[in-house]
Amino acid sequence: MDRLAENLVLGLLNGGLYALLGMGIVLVYKATKVVSLAHGQIVFFGAYFLWFLYTGFHIPLWLSVPLALAVTALLGLVIERLTIHPLIGQPLFSVFLITIAVFMALDGIAQMILKGDIRVYKPALFPTEPLMVGGIAISPTALAAFFRRTALGLEMRITAEDHMTAQSMGLGVKRVFSLIWAISAMVTGIAGIFLGTSLSIYYMLPMIGFKGLIVALFGGLESLSGALVGGLLLGMLEGLTGGYIEPLVGGGFREVSAYGLLLIILLVRPYGLFGLKRIERI
Repeated sequence: MDRLAENLVLGLLNGGLYALLGMGIVLVYKATKVVSLAHGQIVFFGAYFLWFLYTGFHIPLWLSVPLALAVTALLGLVIERLTIHPLIGQPLFSVFLITIAVFMALDGIAQMILKGDIRVYKPALFPTEPLMVGGIAISPTALAAFFRRTALGLEMRITAEDHMTAQSMGLGVKRVFSLIWAISAMVTGIAGIFLGTSLSIYYMLPMIGFKGLIVALFGGLESLSGALVGGLLLGMLEGLTGGYIEPLVGGGFREVSAYGLLLIILLVRPYGLFGLKRIERI
């Protein structure tokens, strides 16, 4: 029983981080209908910016964290302005492909920064005991209310439906794009900081960011609550398979289980557990 509880708790802790990653992707999709792969690299740079300020320049933690998140938000804004902004009104598949190009470009920059090394926060940000409950406690309810009830939130929803229609209504599509990319980058940066704390900052960190895409697809690309539920479920699944099945079949089954669950969910509900089913009329 103790082993089961330990695996579930560790799974929930990881699931909280996956939920944050998923929320960053869902935020962009809800406002722009763009599925972003670039957020995998934002995970790395959010973690690295804090290391650069906190460990590299010994800036106090209380100041380093907001500065790192501000720079991460700025990175999201730069990505949007240089790559997404020129494609407003163009086919969404083209925008999706540009996010892949952004991922690869930022990956090259990350490799030049690391040069094969690993970065570790010194002194450690948290005690060695698992104290990451704060990552799980972040609730999507306030964000969901933001999209439903505020004027800017409504602008984001209209923009997501149709860029050209939103522009014809006089809405600031470009402003909406820029703001949501900055916000989502900051949310993803928070997850990156926690991942950098628990796993160190190394070359595979952006690939872990892809778990956010799994979570977003799992819960539904339009559902922040789905990202939260999907992240926690994925974390618990990995905790159980890692604790009970991997010792029997060897390493790697934890990752296979994540993608296997996603495959099953998408076969049964292609729009995710909490996603909106769209009916196209011809």
